[in-house]
Amino acid sequence: MQPKRMEVTVSNRTVIRVLVLGALAFLVIKLLGHVMHPLQLILISAFLSLALNPAVKWISKHLRIKTRGMATGLAYLVVVVLLGLFINTVVPPLVHQTVDFVRSAPTTINDLNTNNSALSSFVRRYHLQNEVKGFSENIKQRTKNLQQPVVSTAGRLGSALISILTVFVLTFMMLVEGPEWVTRALSFQPQAKREHYKSLLRRMYRIVTGYVNGQLLLALIGAGFDFLVLVVASHILHVSVNAVALAGIVALTGLIPMIGHTIGASIVVLACLFVSTPLAVIMAIVVIVYQQVENITLQPYIQAKYNELTPLLVFVSALLGIGVAGLLGAFVAIPAAGCARILFLDYHERKNAKQLA
Repeated sequence: MQPKRMEVTVSNRTVIRVLVLGALAFLVIKLLGHVMHPLQLILISAFLSLALNPAVKWISKHLRIKTRGMATGLAYLVVVVLLGLFINTVVPPLVHQTVDFVRSAPTTINDLNTNNSALSSFVRRYHLQNEVKGFSENIKQRTKNLQQPVVSTAGRLGSALISILTVFVLTFMMLVEGPEWVTRALSFQPQAKREHYKSLLRRMYRIVTGYVNGQLLLALIGAGFDFLVLVVASHILHVSVNAVALAGIVALTGLIPMIGHTIGASIVVLACLFVSTPLAVIMAIVVIVYQQVENITLQPYIQAKYNELTPLLVFVSALLGIGVAGLLGAFVAIPAAGCARILFLDYHERKNAKQLA
């Protein structure tokens, strides 16, 4: 007997549906490619509004400010003042040191052929004088043409400034109107489910604010540690550094999970290199050791405490976030994982409840 042949027929209607869905998927992907930057700004603003909401509520409660807009404005004023003080403390000395370093770099490199330092001996021993001279001439040539990339750099800075102002305005509007939008969204839900949804939102809100508090604590710990090392090391080596400004940079970049302290500490090491090579070497060693300790112990356990996640899940979430969306992914990966955990557990509990009923 010959086996029966199975015939598969596909209707024209199915083919049309597949083509339409494929076209829609293509259009959605193209649209997301065009609006990805605005979506990122909206996501950052939403995250910042959740992070700043406790401060707005605290100001409104303790200062007895009735309108939420005034409380938000006062909170913004505090943030602007703190940022202004930080920029005024950090930027001028860094710019001054950078300019001095660029100006003196060719002379410093040429001195390698004449002085009696260990590095100069290394250069003469392996006959690297021509390479050092060529490197010095290259730096001179590049410093002469610094004005050429200034225009493109100014354009990038202008674009970044517009993005920052957009996030600033969006965050303010979300802080003012956010609670009203949440109330409206809940009003469309069935009466029996509103309390349940409110409970879920409160739990996820605590996850986000807990993440911010935990990351702020980590940033302050890292900045305080680097500040102490800078003060002690500069005193021993008899060099002068602006430890407060450099620690402020570490505190700011430390808000980025996993890699934030490395970014800030790299800036600190470069700044120390302008002042003293031994100090830069000491800071580089300290940074490497501290970063490993923070990533293995402080970061997972502090965030696990605030986000109700295990240290392993915190570590994996941060790595996946950085890999998928860079710094933005690093900011939102851990609280997103905590919120996803709440939603999953809620779904599992409701499913079990239906099966037992």
